Amino acid sequence: MKAVKYSAQDAAKIDLGTKIIHKYPSPTTQFDVGRMVVDGRHPISPGTFAFEADCSFVMYVTEGHGTVFAGRDTFEVAAEDVVFVPARTNFAIDGKLTYITFDSPSFYPEQSSVVTTKP
Repeated sequence: MKAVKYSAQDAAKIDLGTKIIHKYPSPTTQFDVGRMVVDGRHPISPGTFAFEADCSFVMYVTEGHGTVFAGRDTFEVAAEDVVFVPARTNFAIDGKLTYITFDSPSFYPEQSSVVTTKP
């Protein structure tokens, strides 16, 4: 693998309503990087969570603040905070914030789902 640079215009924009994903290309399947902009709760419905079967990720909050729900843990986050979410962990976020994710291995849609938990 050789060094490569990507600009913001190279990122794919995925609009999920309350969350906009700016997914950058990656020269490898070992990891990838994205910028997330959240305005509200994602997934939108209370009691629903994203579930990544294969990908663990680190999120680095660059601005704003909110709440991260990861498994049984709840974290209040603000700029410069970091949260690690292991694969196979229910995850949701609520607030108005921007964060960078580093996924390992690279994210691919087939391993992602939305799950519902009972109150």
